[in-house]
Amino acid sequence: MHPMVKPALRRGWRDLNTVQFGMTPAHALTLGPVDTATGSFLDLLNGTRGLDLLREEARRMDLPEGHVDRLVRRLSRAGLLDDSRGGGPAAETLRKKPEVLDRLRPDLASLALTTSGPGDPLRRLAARRSMRVQVRGAGRVGAALAALLSGAGVGEVDVRDLGQVEPWDVVPGGLPAEA
Repeated sequence: MHPMVKPALRRGWRDLNTVQFGMTPAHALTLGPVDTATGSFLDLLNGTRGLDLLREEARRMDLPEGHVDRLVRRLSRAGLLDDSRGGGPAAETLRKKPEVLDRLRPDLASLALTTSGPGDPLRRLAARRSMRVQVRGAGRVGAALAALLSGAGVGEVDVRDLGQVEPWDVVPGGLPAEA
């Protein structure tokens, strides 16, 4: 496991000993008491280190033995952590496409708030890429819907329409006037 604090959850200090993850009432959680060393250690939970390396870093910071494991368990139970290497084979394939992943980063962040299993957000994004959706009608609604589905990472969006673009089909985010 390579634990990381879910990226959509901003972190802030409520007081000297209490950290708040998330800002909206629906997702905000507090953690305390948190000492200064543990507060600094939270920055290392960014998905770039496995548990062995995190334990080594904790020793360098003079954190007590077992502290990392207790902290990771506590944050996991609270739903604050994801696994940057989780999600299975399809997620691993998606990780190898940084240009796609960068474009879908906002979707990944929001999925992290609605899923709880380690690697679930990336697993769901990868599942989207395997989907095929057919949009029938490319008018005002159909064109915008097709663009939205494609932008959200749906693997194949097939638009079916035999008509012509009419002036009333033009809409911001959809077909432009020159179409």
